Amino acid sequence: MEDRYQEVLKKYPLKVYNIYRARGAHLLETDNGLKLFKCFEGSRNRALFEHNVKEHLYMHGYYNTDLYVKTLENDIIAEDQSGCRYIIKNWFMGEECNLKELSQIEKASANLARLHSILRGVELTKEQIEYNVTDNLPETFEKRNRELKRVKSYIRDKRQKNEFEVIYLNFYNEFYDQGVEAIKKLSNSDYKQIAEDSVSQKIVCHGNYTYHNIIMLKNKYETLSRSYTSSGWVSRPSVSAADVSSEWNEAIATTNFEKSHIGLQITDLYHFIRKVMEKNDWDILYGSNIIEAYDRIQPISKRELKILYVLLLYPEKFWKITNFYYNGKKVWVSGRNIQKLSSIGAQNPKKEIFLKRLESIL
Repeated sequence: MEDRYQEVLKKYPLKVYNIYRARGAHLLETDNGLKLFKCFEGSRNRALFEHNVKEHLYMHGYYNTDLYVKTLENDIIAEDQSGCRYIIKNWFMGEECNLKELSQIEKASANLARLHSILRGVELTKEQIEYNVTDNLPETFEKRNRELKRVKSYIRDKRQKNEFEVIYLNFYNEFYDQGVEAIKKLSNSDYKQIAEDSVSQKIVCHGNYTYHNIIMLKNKYETLSRSYTSSGWVSRPSVSAADVSSEWNEAIATTNFEKSHIGLQITDLYHFIRKVMEKNDWDILYGSNIIEAYDRIQPISKRELKILYVLLLYPEKFWKITNFYYNGKKVWVSGRNIQKLSSIGAQNPKKEIFLKRLESIL
């Protein structure tokens, strides 16, 4: 390892035995467990917000997060002589959550519910609250819909259309209609009140709860029984977070809180469900079991279910592909993006079946 790194490592109360390269970082085997060492380019205020969130989890019994390791001077950021900044975080041995494995998905959903049950009333400064509140969802949807219309007009007016553009126009109307309907339903929901409550009650979301950040740990708790239940959705009796704390806490680690923020926790559940469902062709079994596993620990209210429905209704993946196309080289579109567009178009009828099932319990 470079001398400048050694200079920084001396600032920590750690004895390093081995060092391995990782993606954009280094893994350290130390006398205090596995650590992740990397350059830090964010703001100190943002790092302190993340640290407060993870310390709150730790103080309430959730230990398996990538908590910052403090220096000998009790700082969460270290600098070398040239002013470059570095951080060291706790790290874990295990595998990313397998989105094809239903038992792991259920455990990950229950783990999210446990996180959410704890991430309430987080002690934050006024400045941290001000700069870490989630974006306004109605405004976001309105902006995205305008982008969709603009791109559609651009493609429609082109004389020569490539394969991507032809497929795009074929799918445009059904996805745009979903976007319009989502805004309409959002305006008739309790979104504004829930958003205000999130700020006043200092409720925090992970912000990026995807399989990359869910580590299934290698220990005796790893194998839990599968629950291939009938799709009763949220009919199971609730289980308190304390009842399952040791099992879930030992089985899974949750990392990378860089996008954590104050906001609607149901958005974390939405992102997790969408990723899982896209990987599994919108199989109702996966969606229903995710919701049930979460609800058993952190009961979902009817008004939160309505927000979840709206989030799933909005064609976010279609918008992302649109945005990537419009801001990239429009003359040539990669085969991968053509495949992505075709895939979400083919999956949309199955997604609508899932949405109808969810709507039936609202």
